Amino acid sequence: MGGRRNTDRTGTAGRSGVNAQSGKETVMENDNEFKKDPDIKTVDEILADIDRKAAISESLEESTDENDMLDKEVLSQTASYEESTEDAESISEELSGADEVSDEQAAFEEESAEEYEADDADDADDDGSSENNAGAPAEKKRNIFYRIAKSIIPWKGDNAGLIVRKIVFIVALIVFLVTAIPLLADLLSMFNDQQVSNRISQMYQLDDTDVPEDNMDILPSFKKLLEINPDTVGYIRIDGTLVDYPVVKTTDNDFYLTHDFYKNESKSGTIMMDYHNKVTPQGHSGNLILYGHNMAVGTFFAPLNEYWRTMYDQYPEGTKSFYKEHPIIRFDTLYEQAEWKIFAFGIYNVDESRGEVYGYNLKYDFSSEDDFNDFMINIMDRSDIFTDVDLKYGDDILTLSTCCWPYEGSDRTVRLAVFARKIREGESKDVDVSKAEVNTYVRRWQWVYDKVSNGYDWFMSTWDRRKLLSYSADDAKRDGYSFPDKTE
Repeated sequence: MGGRRNTDRTGTAGRSGVNAQSGKETVMENDNEFKKDPDIKTVDEILADIDRKAAISESLEESTDENDMLDKEVLSQTASYEESTEDAESISEELSGADEVSDEQAAFEEESAEEYEADDADDADDDGSSENNAGAPAEKKRNIFYRIAKSIIPWKGDNAGLIVRKIVFIVALIVFLVTAIPLLADLLSMFNDQQVSNRISQMYQLDDTDVPEDNMDILPSFKKLLEINPDTVGYIRIDGTLVDYPVVKTTDNDFYLTHDFYKNESKSGTIMMDYHNKVTPQGHSGNLILYGHNMAVGTFFAPLNEYWRTMYDQYPEGTKSFYKEHPIIRFDTLYEQAEWKIFAFGIYNVDESRGEVYGYNLKYDFSSEDDFNDFMINIMDRSDIFTDVDLKYGDDILTLSTCCWPYEGSDRTVRLAVFARKIREGESKDVDVSKAEVNTYVRRWQWVYDKVSNGYDWFMSTWDRRKLLSYSADDAKRDGYSFPDKTE
């Protein structure tokens, strides 16, 4: 390179000499001026500058190569990430079964998302107006009701399937409310009636003090009850049950079916005596008949149904457990205290279109011994139980009557009646309940024979009439009845 620089310099000087043969001083003068110019670099400086730029260029190329390698590595990592993301999305779709989502489900999800966004917008609006703190709880409550209503009521944008489901739900809800609300109201009314009766029962304290047989005065235990209701004529209680009520009597058998002891309207009514009966200081009717509702919550005369039910609560013979536990009734009138032994109970038809209607509740007094005997035989033929309690003309009888539903389809056509007689003067109140037995040939009515008994019909009386002490051998002969052997 040194020789090339010398050649250039010589060539240049030669050309200057050819062009200025006549002015040598001028050429030298110009050469001197060139050396003196500070902006003009020498050949060595120019070559050094070229070498420096070449080094810089090489350095930049090396840096560019490194950057290209980094870029390739980043691109490789990005591609790998995208591939893993695609794999994850594919796995997620397989797990969620996204390919199997139906058009209706997709529409429902889209609608739910829109509702959610709308609710979020509402919430955002609520947050934006949080400056009014007093109105925030009310606004939040409104949003809750709004969401509930929107989830139940057919809404704009609902698809056909969702609208049908909402309509079906609304119809079912209406049917439920129509049936449930009155039932709930009745149950609450019954419980309220029982609370009223409980308060009344606390006013009456059973007094076991001996009362003279010829007593003409009202017993002290009735005075508070008479102050509340002058229609009071007695008080009934069966120990160990919910039967614990005052008894009233008025001029008909209707008023107290729908009115309580305070004469307020009531679903449960109150226990009442048949208005044909009489209770006076001189005495009372021979057959005192009391009526009470069979309430679904087990109050008033509902427990009486247990006497009948436990006759058939197991096969082949019922336990008779309720009778065995409760063979005695306590019933006091205004003028006397008394206990009564249960001797029969049975069910009775009150619908003439279904067969015989026997008037168990139409006999208030007994005109003669035969009248009494005839009534007792008819009651015992229709009684589901035979007890060890005997009967005779002159006994006072107590009849308790209530509604009963013993058979499917019996509706409101059946009554249950429980019969008891007053414990006689000086008689023990003990009852041998172990001797109680089922009347296997109980007398019913035609509807039962046709619908329940498969054509079975009653044909004979099986009650041992020896228990009817006022029924004589002559009576039996007249009726064509044969007493069982005394050994039986």
